[in-house]
Amino acid sequence: MATAVLNEKLEVFNKSIDDIIAVLKNTEEGALYVKPSETEWSAMQIVSHILEAVEFWVEDLEALLVVPGAKWGRNHEHVRRLAAVDETVVSRIKKEDAITALQNLVPKVETALLKVKDEDLVKTAPSYNPNFDGKPLSFLVDHLIVKHVTGHYGQLVRHLEKIQ
Repeated sequence: MATAVLNEKLEVFNKSIDDIIAVLKNTEEGALYVKPSETEWSAMQIVSHILEAVEFWVEDLEALLVVPGAKWGRNHEHVRRLAAVDETVVSRIKKEDAITALQNLVPKVETALLKVKDEDLVKTAPSYNPNFDGKPLSFLVDHLIVKHVTGHYGQLVRHLEKIQ
């Protein structure tokens, strides 16, 4: 792993995953599928999105370490992103399976971060998402993996408060 900064990011990621798991464990399974409103995701849709997104961004991170400068990323209309939050798909996810999948993200992210060197963090590449175009690899790690999960933890808590 490149730096103490990445160690800190991994700790924040791990804490967010632990916090999400604690919320899931302390929530009745049926409540996880209730949407606060027609325009908001259910808790399990949020979890499914987290699972899919972290997998996606870790794969892009690892690919950029092999092929620096390659075009990376996606927009909000990416098919796997949309499928991950589809209500029919999400209705088949059991709470215990979601917990296991979340736990499995931790070593996956750690393994990816172990491959990152200091000089990798400043490398830039074009992106399919114009908002991310030319961003350094540190952006992918910090915003699309770590802060993304942290932000969705807050969303999960807010959504469950609305329905309980």
